[in-house]
Formats: sequence, C-alpha cells, structure tokens
Amino acid sequence: MEKAIARYQAANPNVKVVEQAIENDPYKTKLKTAMGGGNPPDLFITWGGGWMEEFIKAGKVLDISEPVKAVAANYLDPGLSISKLGDKVYGLPITLGPSSVYYNRQLYDKYGLKVPTTLAEFEHNCDVLKANGIIPIALGNASKWPGAITFIYLSMRYGGAQVFIDAFNRENGKTFEDESFVKAGAKIQEWVRKGYYPEGMNGINYDTGGSRMLFYSGRAAHIIQTNGLLGNTRNEAPDFFKNNLGLFKFPVIEGAKGSADEIVGGGNVIHVYGGTKYPKEAFDLLVVLSDLEYGQDMINGSSMITGVKGIQIQDTLIKQQYDVLMGAKVMQNFYDQYMPPALAEVHKDTTQALFGLTMTPAQAAKLVEAKAVEVLGPAK
Repeated sequence: MEKAIARYQAANPNVKVVEQAIENDPYKTKLKTAMGGGNPPDLFITWGGGWMEEFIKAGKVLDISEPVKAVAANYLDPGLSISKLGDKVYGLPITLGPSSVYYNRQLYDKYGLKVPTTLAEFEHNCDVLKANGIIPIALGNASKWPGAITFIYLSMRYGGAQVFIDAFNRENGKTFEDESFVKAGAKIQEWVRKGYYPEGMNGINYDTGGSRMLFYSGRAAHIIQTNGLLGNTRNEAPDFFKNNLGLFKFPVIEGAKGSADEIVGGGNVIHVYGGTKYPKEAFDLLVVLSDLEYGQDMINGSSMITGVKGIQIQDTLIKQQYDVLMGAKVMQNFYDQYMPPALAEVHKDTTQALFGLTMTPAQAAKLVEAKAVEVLGPAK
C-alpha cells in the first residue's frame, strides 16, 4: 500500500496523503469511534457485509457507482460483489481470498499422511498426529473470529451454504437453530475434548502470532485460517513457507449437504467517506490503491490475492489458492462480517464459548437466533 500511495503522491503533488496502520481489533474500535465522533478518515477499510452496510445506512460511505464504471471491468466479480449493497457500488476490493486448511507437509510425510478430502480422513490424520505428541490444530481464539472460521465451514459442510443465507434473510423457515449450526458446535466440542487444539486456546492472541508460532515450530500440524496466513508465513517464517507449507480445501462430510466448492472467504474493501471534502481526489486514490500494479505488488510482497484482474502468479501455493477462489460455486463471507455488528458479536461470543466448553451447541444456537429475531426480525 505504501508503494501505491507513493505513486499517487507523485502524480498528485498537491494532495497530501496521511496513512495510519492499526492492528485488526483496535482498528475496529477506532473506526467506530471516529465515525460516531464526526472525525472519520477520507478513506477507510471494511470487510464488506454488515460492517459496510451499517456505515452506508448511516450515510458514512460515498456511492461510487457512477465513477467506478470507468474501471469496473478491471476487477474480479467476487471482489466487486463484496463492495456492493444492492446494485450500488460503495468501494473497491484491496484483498480477496478463501480460507483454507494449512498444513505442515514435513509432518504429513513423516507420519505417512495423505491430504484429506473428507472430514473422516482429516480426523484420522489428527488422531495419528495427536498420538505422536503433535497438536493437530493450532488456534489462537482470544479475538474470537479465528475459531469462527471452523464453525462456519462445519455449518456449511453439514447443511450447505444456503442455510445461512436463508436464516439471515429470515426465509424458507430457516433459523440459526438449524441442525447444521448445532452439529457444527457439537463437532467443535468433540474436537476440543479429543485434544485437537492447544490448551488455553481462547487466551491465545492470533494477531500477535501465538498460534502461528505453534504452527511454524512444528508443534502443531494444521491451522485453519484466512488467505492472510500465506503472507504471514512468507514474512514471519520464510523457510517454512518455502519448504513445509501446504494447503487444502476444508474437507466435506460424507452424507451431508455441503460441497467442497462452497468456500468461506472474504476480503477488505476500501471506501470513501460520505462527507469527504475531496470526493474526486479520494476516488482517484481509491483506484490507485486497488489497481493492477497494487495487486501485483501484493502478490509479490505478501502473497495476498486482491480483487483486480491480470495479476501474474508464480508461486504454486498462491496459484492453488487463486484457483480455489476462481472455482468456487459459492464464497460465503465470514458470518461476523456479513452480519450486522450486534448479531456478529453474539455469533463470536457463542462460538468462543463452544470452544471453551462453557455452552452447549443448542444453547449457543438459541442465543444467536434470539439476537437475530431482535436485529433482523422473525423467521418466515
């Protein structure tokens, strides 16, 4: 992003761009405060979904549907889709990608394990690893969202992606007490009781790298994470990235409704503040911060896929991830990003409680549904 800003500054010397980098969770708090306090930045980043929608409804996001027509053809459809509300465009994608199961190839070779395609095969691998003193799955769940990725995948594999959409839209009689959500919670608790996760996982901070270090060191064999794990590994453990890192799609559950081509993913969208004094300058910067040169720099420098067309990918892992994205029939945004924030917090709280064994799957589902009725209305 620094290179893109420098390019913009060179072409627009009369415009001063001030960048502020903030970690994920503190950023969410600071952005809400700035929006509520009347001092928002001219450009800001969201994850699409409920976060974006809430700001749009509050008049905080500039509708760029008209000027974006000149550049829309440069972007992938999944990237533009997370930047839209209805038919209107409110931003441009700066990252985009699926979540995967990342694994240590050296450990798989050592214990004669095969890349699984079904959940039963994955559990077999985890059992073998556990028996040999390896933590099957690294997880740092202090901020709640890392564990939620597994919950989302499991619920999709049990019920198919449409169940969540129907429950969210309050359609077809579906609710957040659907058996797919309850089964997902039950499977998580089964894995916790079997010792698949590190002790104290709900106290381990992902942002500061606790779970990643378990993975890089070989103490843990898998980590279920976003596309950002590729960039993290490349920067934090380059030898591991080169020699040990592998990835595969979250396995399917035999006899269940979900498909391997239904993926959990998302990205970041950059927006212009609705009340900016500099709409043209801000939009022009928006384009530079998401264009092909930026996208190529992101792939080369941090292994991050962006929403722009035309990038050249040399690394086989990143190409594999990109092909998963392009081949997906459905890319479900993270529930906590798709939902309105009030509902998202209950989803994250209950999911963390599932990992902590302090709430039953049925209790968790009931709490999420109760908040959904309050926020979204009753199911129809």
